Amino acid sequence: MTEEDQVEDQVHVPGETLHRLVHAYKRRLMTAMVDADMPMPISHKRVMKWIVRIPGITAQQMAEKSGQDKGRITRLLKELENDGLIERRPHPEDRRSQTLHLTAAGSAKMEDFRAVEKDVRTRMTRGLTPQQIQDFVKIANLMSDNLETHKCKKLDFAGDSPQAPGTKE
Repeated sequence: MTEEDQVEDQVHVPGETLHRLVHAYKRRLMTAMVDADMPMPISHKRVMKWIVRIPGITAQQMAEKSGQDKGRITRLLKELENDGLIERRPHPEDRRSQTLHLTAAGSAKMEDFRAVEKDVRTRMTRGLTPQQIQDFVKIANLMSDNLETHKCKKLDFAGDSPQAPGTKE
């Protein structure tokens, strides 16, 4: 292997590392969810988080902000609605649109999920300082912004407010 090949391999390490981290996080989260007797696809939880973070969001707005296909969002919303976790209400200003809201059952499910997610996040960040966590989030967001082709707003579902890509905190 030439020196140039070794340098190129080192450049690709962040991608492999992030891939490994994402899959390890998803596996641990799904295992924790099953252990807590609340299995649910992560995609459903993500949709519910959008509804919590932006009360009254519409399906169209969610698709635009998340960068997801509107058809996919619509299918996920239908499944959550059929499960009694979300409800649609008439939009106060646009008769053609509906706003999305968690039901009481959906809110309870989110509270349970938050507790499980917090435990997984605590395990994941064990041994890291708050500064290291903050630096990681900043770097990961920059890397994501570099790869994004849509105008997705970052939501730190741990509590921060929406932030458009490329804007300062």
